[in-house]
Amino acid sequence: MILHVILLVSMTGLIFTHPFDGHFRFTLGVVVLATLLLYFRRLPIISIAVSAGGVMLLFRILIKYPFLEESLLSAFWHNVPAFSYYLAYGLLFSVFKVRDYRGNIPALILLLSICDIASNCVELMIRQEPGGRTLETVLTSLVAVGIARSLLIVIGYYLMKRYRDFVLAEAHAARYAELIFIIAKLKAELFYLKKSSADIELVMEKGYTLYQTLNAAQPGELVRPESPSARALAIARDIHEVKKDYYRVARGIEEILDVAVRKEGLPLSEFFQIIEQNTRRYINSLDKPVSISFTYYGEVVTDKYYAVVSILNNLIINAVEAVEPAGIITVTARYSGGKLHLAVADNGPGISPEDVEVVFAPGYSTKFSEVTGQMSTGLGLSHVKNLTESLDGEVTLTSKPGKTVFTVSLPLTNLEVSEPD
Repeated sequence: MILHVILLVSMTGLIFTHPFDGHFRFTLGVVVLATLLLYFRRLPIISIAVSAGGVMLLFRILIKYPFLEESLLSAFWHNVPAFSYYLAYGLLFSVFKVRDYRGNIPALILLLSICDIASNCVELMIRQEPGGRTLETVLTSLVAVGIARSLLIVIGYYLMKRYRDFVLAEAHAARYAELIFIIAKLKAELFYLKKSSADIELVMEKGYTLYQTLNAAQPGELVRPESPSARALAIARDIHEVKKDYYRVARGIEEILDVAVRKEGLPLSEFFQIIEQNTRRYINSLDKPVSISFTYYGEVVTDKYYAVVSILNNLIINAVEAVEPAGIITVTARYSGGKLHLAVADNGPGISPEDVEVVFAPGYSTKFSEVTGQMSTGLGLSHVKNLTESLDGEVTLTSKPGKTVFTVSLPLTNLEVSEPD
């Protein structure tokens, strides 16, 4: 980092103009130097200024003066005063603590101008230039250039800061979108975990009922470990332990989500944009020529956006995988008749009529890994169906070669929507 700064300052120091007769010059190097010193607070001020001045001195000697009728020693002495400028500038920049005034633009411009003007005066005194120029003319030039370069420094610093803020905002938005999708997946898994917990509770009750029935039919058999009633009771106990583990895991996930999840609702437009950004990143990672468009009509606000995100995410991923080797996908959202209608359409090969009836069944899949040969779990569309029904909605499918459309209709009352403020 430090080496790059030194080289950049030194090379821009070769861009100059001669304001007077002689070797004195104004360069852009100091603009780059001060801008970087302001932006990167950890850069050592004096050592950077001295090193940049030294490397620039070397550049000027090696690049320019070998082509002139002048000795190397003479070229060195002609440029040593320029090194004194950078030394003085670094010292003044440090003494005045210029970095502490980055939030005060007038004071920042004033201090930068003083550093520039004073350092130029030091160089001129060492050079004993310019001859034949009045002091008023020289000072006017130094002040004008000092203020101009200070303005460029401040502009450059704030442009770099603005760009950094923009990049950070983009990164924050990307992380937020990823968090939404992670939580949406956790929400979906929590739904099935709770459903399984209810099933386990029912099985446990059946097991205990079986024990009671067997024990009533054959009183006293419980004392024998291998008796049917004893085994039924043991099974009921084991299921009870599994149920407690399920509840503990479910409660742990709920506590995590309580911290991570926003309690207020999100407008349709906002989480639709999140879905779009995430989907485009996913498609880009596949390096697959898929064209996808997102359209929404109207605006609703819901606190069930994680379920909606999970539903759309599963449908979109299925559509991306279905369009081989490339294709077009459209995602639309609109609300009418008291319902939010979500549709994901693709121009893939379609789903055969006999498969339309079973695509939502758990375990149904036509996808497999070309590497391992294993079939997909086939839970994506099952997730969609169960999440949709948990919101009292319905999902429909129409398909023919060249066009497949999944439509999810969700009652607005169950989404707890309200008009945005």
